[in-house]
Amino acid sequence: MMDIHPGLMIWTIISFLVLLVILKKFAWTPILAALDERELGIKNNIEAAKLAREEAERALADYRKRLAEAQAEAQGIVAKARTDAERVRDELLEKSKADAQALVERARKQIELESDAAIKAIRSEVAELAVIAAEKIINRTLTPEDHKRLAADGLKEMTV
Repeated sequence: MMDIHPGLMIWTIISFLVLLVILKKFAWTPILAALDERELGIKNNIEAAKLAREEAERALADYRKRLAEAQAEAQGIVAKARTDAERVRDELLEKSKADAQALVERARKQIELESDAAIKAIRSEVAELAVIAAEKIINRTLTPEDHKRLAADGLKEMTV
């Protein structure tokens, strides 16, 4: 069994070389092409994953920026609303004070008018009573000129 046979050895080498050429042409080339294609696919997937991750990070940063802007805007709106509410409250307070002052002033004027009217009415009554009393004292009827003169005299005395 351990004998060397040169003819068998040559045929074995030839068979091995033919098999090696056939395998290289029909097996190794498609296998290497498939491996290269798979490697390229994996590289592409890794690159796509990196791009997707970078895009997600950019989107997250954009989201955070917009959220901060929205919060700042909301705080601005709330601050403006407070300012506007205080301004409206102050305006309403001033308006109500002015309305109250105007109402007090109108009431004062009304009181003065009514007071003046009451004083005139009282003076007129006093003048008539004075005339009636004077008639009774004098025991005669006075003429309209006498009435006017007595009323004017009575008023002068009352105002002095």
